[in-house]
Amino acid sequence: MRAPIGAQAASPAAQKFKLEARAAAANNQWDQAAASYRKAVELQPRDADLRVELAAALAKSGRLTDAIASYEAALKIAPRNLQAELGLAGAYRAVHNYDETRRTLDRAHREHPNKAAPLAALGDLELELQTYDAAIGHLKAAVALDPSDTKTRNFLAAAYKAKGDQENALAQLAKVLVRDPENALAYFLRAQIYSARNEDVRALPDAEKALALQPQNPSARIILAKILVRAPENAPAAEIITRCARAVAVLEPLLATKSSDSETLFLLSRAYRCAAQEGKAEKTLAAFEAASQNDRSTKQQQLEAKHLVDQAEERAMKNDFPGALDLLEQAIAKDPTFSPAYSLLAKLNYSAGNIAKASEAISQALALTPYMPDFLYVQGKIFEKEGKLDEALAVFQRTTLVNPKESDAYFEMGVIYQQRNDRARALAAYKKAAELSPDDADYRRAVAALSGAPARP
Repeated sequence: MRAPIGAQAASPAAQKFKLEARAAAANNQWDQAAASYRKAVELQPRDADLRVELAAALAKSGRLTDAIASYEAALKIAPRNLQAELGLAGAYRAVHNYDETRRTLDRAHREHPNKAAPLAALGDLELELQTYDAAIGHLKAAVALDPSDTKTRNFLAAAYKAKGDQENALAQLAKVLVRDPENALAYFLRAQIYSARNEDVRALPDAEKALALQPQNPSARIILAKILVRAPENAPAAEIITRCARAVAVLEPLLATKSSDSETLFLLSRAYRCAAQEGKAEKTLAAFEAASQNDRSTKQQQLEAKHLVDQAEERAMKNDFPGALDLLEQAIAKDPTFSPAYSLLAKLNYSAGNIAKASEAISQALALTPYMPDFLYVQGKIFEKEGKLDEALAVFQRTTLVNPKESDAYFEMGVIYQQRNDRARALAAYKKAAELSPDDADYRRAVAALSGAPARP
């Protein structure tokens, strides 16, 4: 029997490393798994499936640009490898490049029209992006191809629910529970729908079942507590106290991880009050009010920081660098987690020749938002300015992995290759930049200079 396309007969040593990698992955030791997979790939470089497994381990370990590179390497060996396409789309989604995610999944669907997985992944993406009609369309098509896929049916129900189509959502959840009577998500979603419709008699058993199946799920605890504190009309006082005491027991375990969550605190204060535990109710209500005030203050500070960065950008465009720097200092004081403030600070310091400060600022931006292409590009320029060409080239390559349409990064790669007298790679990088941005005269001139062809004006 022939090996599958993209597969390669395993050598004993490669097989050993692969087994080691899979054992490490089974124990969630993803760095170790990736290291073993790399050794196997070195021995079997033409095995696409092995590269896919390596990429999955890299993604799990948080090394997303390396994962993208490994998935792309697999697809060069086996261009229609569905697992590589799905994995690549997932990696793009993880770095928030939704355009490339869609493009990759669309290609996978075109190449595998009878497979449900690309459509299910597209539907899940649209659900995250809150484009519910598109999500429903993709997910309906996916369940038509694979009616037994309860995970996709749950996503379809969630899309219907988010759109406000409760009847279709309930119909899908019923189908899930026929196939899988122990499906926690289906019970949870149905409990939410019934609760929103004030049908607590139906909602309560579903919420209880969801929590019984997933006792560590905070959302299941919250929906059950919401139902319990909403006592039935004309219920006896003793029944109300019993229900609320149950709600307290359901919610109190969340305090270990949600002690500053305003929603949890407010619901718990209500539960304490109707369970006749007034002292705890007052204390928890005070904690809720403090948490709410902190939430409001944080949101206000974030809005003000963004506005200050926008103003700083306007000042910088007018060459008012001291004014821009002052505004950025104010923005960072208001919200030290707003990464665009550090990125702009890096750009201003770079322009002023303060390379050390620029490097520090862009490192802070990337620590907060590791896969922002603009931040990576700035870091590459700083490395280039410092003469750290290996580091600069690596960062520009990472930039193009995160966003393959970053023409500026390809151009800078061409500059570095040209400095190293690597004419072939320089020309390839310049051509890629010109292909992505055909109206850029600098790119066209760079291509012409290396290829010997005259640049068009």
